[in-house]
Amino acid sequence: MKNSEWIPTMCYQCKAECAIIARVEDGQLKEVRGNPNARGKACVKGMSGVSLEYSQDRLKYPLKRVGARGEGNFERISWDEALDIMAKKLQELKDRGDAHKLTANFFPHSITDPKWRFLDAYGGFINTALPHCDSAKILAFIKMVGGVPNHHIPPAWFTVPKGGIMILAGRQAFGGLEDAAIPNDILDAKARGAKLVVIDPIFTPEAAKADQWIPIKPSGDTAFFAGMIHHLITENLYDREFVENWVREGDFEKLKGWAGDKTPEKMSGICDVSAETIKALAEECAQAPSVGVDSFKGVMLGNALDFSHAWGIFMAITGNLDNPGGQPLPDLVSLAPVEPVPAGPDLHELGWHRTGPNRDKFEKYQFIMEPTWYEAQAIKDGGLKVLITTESNPALSEMGQVEWQNAVKAKDENGRHQLELLVSFEIMMSETAKYADLVLPDKSFFERWELMYMPWWYNFGVGVALRQPVVEAPGECRHANEIFIELGKRLVPEYFQFEDDIAYYDTQLAGIGLSVEKLRKMGGLWSPGTIGFRKYEKTGGFGTPSKKVHLCWEDLEEAPFNQDWPRVELTPEYRVNTEQFPFFLISYRSIYHAGAGQWTHNNPQLRDRISGLSENPLMINTTAAQALGISQDDLVTVESPGGSIQVKANLTEGIRPDCVGLHHGFGATVGRVATGGEGISDNLLIPDSGMNLEWQDLIGGESHVSTRVRIVK
Repeated sequence: MKNSEWIPTMCYQCKAECAIIARVEDGQLKEVRGNPNARGKACVKGMSGVSLEYSQDRLKYPLKRVGARGEGNFERISWDEALDIMAKKLQELKDRGDAHKLTANFFPHSITDPKWRFLDAYGGFINTALPHCDSAKILAFIKMVGGVPNHHIPPAWFTVPKGGIMILAGRQAFGGLEDAAIPNDILDAKARGAKLVVIDPIFTPEAAKADQWIPIKPSGDTAFFAGMIHHLITENLYDREFVENWVREGDFEKLKGWAGDKTPEKMSGICDVSAETIKALAEECAQAPSVGVDSFKGVMLGNALDFSHAWGIFMAITGNLDNPGGQPLPDLVSLAPVEPVPAGPDLHELGWHRTGPNRDKFEKYQFIMEPTWYEAQAIKDGGLKVLITTESNPALSEMGQVEWQNAVKAKDENGRHQLELLVSFEIMMSETAKYADLVLPDKSFFERWELMYMPWWYNFGVGVALRQPVVEAPGECRHANEIFIELGKRLVPEYFQFEDDIAYYDTQLAGIGLSVEKLRKMGGLWSPGTIGFRKYEKTGGFGTPSKKVHLCWEDLEEAPFNQDWPRVELTPEYRVNTEQFPFFLISYRSIYHAGAGQWTHNNPQLRDRISGLSENPLMINTTAAQALGISQDDLVTVESPGGSIQVKANLTEGIRPDCVGLHHGFGATVGRVATGGEGISDNLLIPDSGMNLEWQDLIGGESHVSTRVRIVK
């Protein structure tokens, strides 16, 4: 092969962002593999990135809307015109005191990202789909141990000792990856004598490999863990040394009071798992050298904050915080600040939640990022005027997607759009792009520079990683970071004195004696040397005011729903309409598909009927289907309080009889691959799209799958 080389970079076919190497031959991307210097794993999504790179649907030039929003009619314009339109509107917004009514919607894959800097300097907010699965866990982590949020990553499974216990609660770790190495790490841990327990209504691939599958009732996880907590306390099986030394004074006595009536027998009636099973697992965990728990990313729960709280209490009283095989705390890398450092907007005073009519409801539930599902309500309330999306697809990926589509088209009494400007950075057209005023051609992850710094990665021990271009971008593609830097130079130049993204990263890397070029020559990965364990012993405690673990959240005692301690009931949406809508709808994911983004929707390899996943039939238990007269591949109607869809039935014994399962992320209608495939969006069934503001919405929208449905042949 002529001029062939392997170039290290970071994947972005999904949010896991694994370290990969790309084979480039004569300037053309040919192959992707896992980076052998980072445990050498890449999944089918990552390896299919070659197809994405050379898709016929790639956008190459800036576009401006010429028809109505949603019609998808555009004309080509120059970058100068596009930048002028954006800068003019943003300056106008800032001049009238409404800078906080700008939001950029993107996945925060690096807190070094220039987009964050621009938003802080300008006064806008980051907004992301992350809260669907993570906000409650992050909030719980901050309240319990303080410091940098880390509760939404899995334990370091490669550190699980012999005899350790790995618990996956509603977590499809083999399909909804945090890292392509995770499946191997879990199986390796099993091979050396660890135990895998899967708590899930679906018999997942993980359950097939598990030592124990517990088919729990959806959202019964809080009750299940509460029952284990009760048993640990009453039988004196908890880690007395950790509790005495590292739990805030008085909290454990309060915990005893809360847990007093949470007997395994009583909790069994809620979660539909036998009391014997609850007790047996609690006793095994008490005796095990380590216990790790991972959840969400698959079955997202309506009572997520309660579960996160109960799960955290369980980890604390078993002594499994920041130990090998338990829940690690992040290692931080001292990157240098880029002076001057913008202060950012006041999260307590500004933003959709804090200034609109729902401010009082949100007062106690504060999270660093605005949830995407609330965009529609914010537009209607006048709290969102300019929306810039990149690497996201809110028109399809959000519960209440129809509400979102209607909101961005809504006009005031003068006939002007309530959302004054919608800009979408895209590598190809998407549902969101159809509604945009400007569609800007982004660079793919094979064509751009990015400094990856996330202290909550699964890539434990990796302090920073470099995404570097391996091929040239087509046409006039420019990375969103480059455009945000240009906007920064125009609108807040005092914070954007550096030349470009490389100079920005060089300044940050100087804090650890590196530069982009040095990091590139090192293979793109830098590690502080160890992930470390029990760091609280060396640093004088945890990041809370008391330096101890806080089990009780007294600041939420008078919150709208009294959450100083976990509430063990099923999520409210599951407790209503039980006769009219007898089935629990649960969401799941697979290795072939990453949400509603264009990465996998329009990838011919991943949507192939033979070797990929082309549709998402409804999983229904064989016995339940027979009672309804439903056979394999029958077309059925699924109805919820919020909508209805038609989909094929897939009969299986691998799901609870009172549940049905629908693969999340389908339903795209844009792009030649997506339109040629099949599948339906589960979002069309979700009745709560941030419009009703029930309790779970306040902490981030995990109601995404708290939905009851009925099935009609």
